Amino acid sequence: MKKTLQLIILLISGLLSNAQEKYAIGMFHFNLQYVAGDYKIESKIIKNSVYPVLKFFEKNPQFKSDFEIQGYAIQTLAEDHPEVLTLLKKLVNKGQLELVIAHYSDQFFIAYPALDLQKSIEISDHILEAYGIKRSRVFYGQEIQWTPAYASVLKDKYDLVVTSSDPHGHYRGKTLPLVNVTYGNDHILGLIGAGQNDLPGLTWAFAFLDDGEVFNTLDYNSDFNIVPEQEKKSIDNFKRLQKEGYKFVTMTELANKIKSLKGYKIPDYPFVPEGTWNMSVCGPFMWMGRQRTGIEKDGITRALSYKARGEVLMAERLVDFAESKGIDVTKLRKLILEAWKHLLLSEVSDSSGWSPLLVEVQYTDNEVANVELVIAEVMKSLKDLIPMDEKSYQVNTKTGKVAPAINPKSCNVEVSILPVPIAVRAEKSLTTIRKVNENLYSIDIKGVRPSDGAVEIIFDTPSSGLYYSAGSGEDIAVEIPADLKTDPAFTLSNGFIYLNNGYSLIKDCSVEHIAATWKMKEQKLVFREELNKNNPEMNMHFYLLKGSINEGLELANKLNTWPSYTITFSKSGVSYSKVMPESM
Repeated sequence: MKKTLQLIILLISGLLSNAQEKYAIGMFHFNLQYVAGDYKIESKIIKNSVYPVLKFFEKNPQFKSDFEIQGYAIQTLAEDHPEVLTLLKKLVNKGQLELVIAHYSDQFFIAYPALDLQKSIEISDHILEAYGIKRSRVFYGQEIQWTPAYASVLKDKYDLVVTSSDPHGHYRGKTLPLVNVTYGNDHILGLIGAGQNDLPGLTWAFAFLDDGEVFNTLDYNSDFNIVPEQEKKSIDNFKRLQKEGYKFVTMTELANKIKSLKGYKIPDYPFVPEGTWNMSVCGPFMWMGRQRTGIEKDGITRALSYKARGEVLMAERLVDFAESKGIDVTKLRKLILEAWKHLLLSEVSDSSGWSPLLVEVQYTDNEVANVELVIAEVMKSLKDLIPMDEKSYQVNTKTGKVAPAINPKSCNVEVSILPVPIAVRAEKSLTTIRKVNENLYSIDIKGVRPSDGAVEIIFDTPSSGLYYSAGSGEDIAVEIPADLKTDPAFTLSNGFIYLNNGYSLIKDCSVEHIAATWKMKEQKLVFREELNKNNPEMNMHFYLLKGSINEGLELANKLNTWPSYTITFSKSGVSYSKVMPESM
């Protein structure tokens, strides 16, 4: 009787085990720009964390995980640590590690137009091809950045976006784990970390989801040296899940398991605005306005990169033009690639948050200076190469058209009153409003730091949803719904937001580039920047356009995403200036 009972128990256990499959996944996010500008740290991260983690997986073939690192790091491994790259390739090729390469530099990419991230991916893909290693089609962004525009910006390059519990839980209620993310007419699958873990027939869990460095170190707190207690704790979690019967799979494999579940229908994902990890401390605003260390200058830092990206586009279009004239531009193409790399490094997230060190704040300054040096060299070469029948040209960075410059439109810009309410919170402020034409207003605001450090610019909004372009999704405008649990914050990566009162507000991203928060109940759109004592003044430039949503979107993209430039050649050199709405 006793043996019969034991057999029944074993049979029941086996049936339950078969009915409920258990899977464990992991995501190791490594970042050589962990302390951007401190190059000694790069080698320590590789030697003390990346390599030991790889050795851990080599020693334990029963464990699988996803391994995310920037394209810049693959290049560094190949050049300085080939034995580490060899082991990584081995584990990737055998399917034990799924390689996730999301970008060349660990950029705060949701603050910039789609092209920047797409260029970053393109550069990384060339690096991977050169060193004979393949990435997966899984995307996982630095700072766990999220944007609903992933569906368009990653089109044809990635199949699955992985995120954590933020920003979903900050804005929405429960969700299924595998969802269909839509932006315009584009779609991509999302694996949402806040998603339901227990499904009919399947349970899943994270074995590891964090900076890869903290698997076995205490990051900067341990100077990236191995801490045995930390390493043991991380390894024990893998062993615990193994003991509990979890099978280790990659993110792609888990997504496929969920898709094949009987009765599982992939739901359409509700709109979740752009966000990051730890949304409880303000998400995108942390990198675009929040002051924590007393040395940040977020608006200026992000604007420096934004201004430089327009100049890189201008130089690239001129190189295209030179090539169309039969000129050998091989050397110039290499310079343009160099400029893009420096630009993408300058967009690194850590120069304006979480709590940047001085070397990190200066990192963007230095990389933008490198961009400017390269652009100056390109322009000098172009002056000697391009036939100059005309002394001035206008370059359209979107179409690539280079044509003789025409005299700008004349307009009687006059001091005016803004047709929508605006308020400024500051120790003292100066707001200058100019009427460009019957439908367009230019707004310059200078705010001096009050005692608590925070300057705010506030616009009234209706209670109904606004319209904007999500981070890195500037091709279309979408509605920001008013049913979110908390007030949403946006990067306004092309500067555009439709106030839903007949007017579009357009931020000039190359002056100061900070986030906006929509305080839904108060019906206020707030641009807030917390200034330090050495950076006591905020300067913002906006345009207010009366007209349709699409008219506002078009002007924003002409100003920010795809600016045009007037180029003037003279004996003394080359000068250029951005074409502003006043003369469009």
